[in-house]
Amino acid sequence: MGKIIAIANQKGGVGKTTTTINLASALARENLNTLIIDLDEQANATIGLGIGREFVKVSSYDLLTSDIKIEDTILQIDEKLSIIPSSSKLANIVEKLIGLDEKERLLEKKLNSVKDNYDFILLDCPPSLSVTIDNALFASDSVIIPVECDYFAYDALTQMIQKINQIQKEKNPLGRKLTIEGVLLTKHDNRNLFGYKMIEKVKELFPNKIFKTIISRSSHIQEAPMYGKSVLDFAYNSRGSKEYRELAKELLERSGE
Repeated sequence: MGKIIAIANQKGGVGKTTTTINLASALARENLNTLIIDLDEQANATIGLGIGREFVKVSSYDLLTSDIKIEDTILQIDEKLSIIPSSSKLANIVEKLIGLDEKERLLEKKLNSVKDNYDFILLDCPPSLSVTIDNALFASDSVIIPVECDYFAYDALTQMIQKINQIQKEKNPLGRKLTIEGVLLTKHDNRNLFGYKMIEKVKELFPNKIFKTIISRSSHIQEAPMYGKSVLDFAYNSRGSKEYRELAKELLERSGE
């Protein structure tokens, strides 16, 4: 059975999509079947893997709002990596689902038919606390929270934790768990002393949940999406590629793979 992980933080610009693309690519290179589900209306994970919005016929929006089979929304990127692309129509998801019973469990139900086909399913979440996030967290086994080495990103952590706790309380009666896989520190500038202070503050808040791997600021990581590639495919020997490969191995150790 595949492990479903939401990459979530309601603050934008902390590296959620970057982490989703590059962690998925690193897991695929470990010969693990990996599926990305792009749940962000900006479709950055979709574009970042070389799929233009104009070529997306069906998307995660259709998955959540119609009877379409999940198998009909999946696009193959390479032998071990697939994606369900996103659409700007996700901006209207709240209005579309309003009044619907169990609207928070739509994705969970759709994933039941395919989750055994994948080792990992990564959900790229929007920077919000909307019904899309609720769907992602209900469907997930755990959450990776990317946190930029910045005070405002640190401050937003508490809201994300509250949302995770809320969903966990709702999942408990259903016999389902939602855990924090780990807090991932991103965009670290080793020339900036303040960044190290933020690392220590996050470690104080989550002493047992911080990934040892820290993702540095990297021109290769920034540039790779322009070419529709992960940083591993764009610059395999770069620092950014190495860090995401280390993150994948750390995740596998935690998962007992």
